[in-house]
Amino acid sequence: MFVRVVNIDCKVGMENQLRELGRNVLVPVNKDAGCVSVYFLEPNIENNNPLFGVVSVWNEKETMDAMTSSEKYGALLRDLRPLVNSVIDKLYLTE
Repeated sequence: MFVRVVNIDCKVGMENQLRELGRNVLVPVNKDAGCVSVYFLEPNIENNNPLFGVVSVWNEKETMDAMTSSEKYGALLRDLRPLVNSVIDKLYLTE
């Protein structure tokens, strides 16, 4: 199985827009593409640093690659771009 971990550094003041996009677009795009599970991680209310995250689990890398090259995912990235400072995307392998 493959675990994709994405860290999203949100621009200050854009947290609500990112939260909305994450919950209503990002999670469904992953689920519709066939991931085993997906988690949209939001900063703790006590945390002043607006770091969000996404963890998705995939049975096959090819399925994940098909999602990341899809038009839906491309549209999501275009919508995400004005809301974030940076995105760090890592892929891990697990048994």
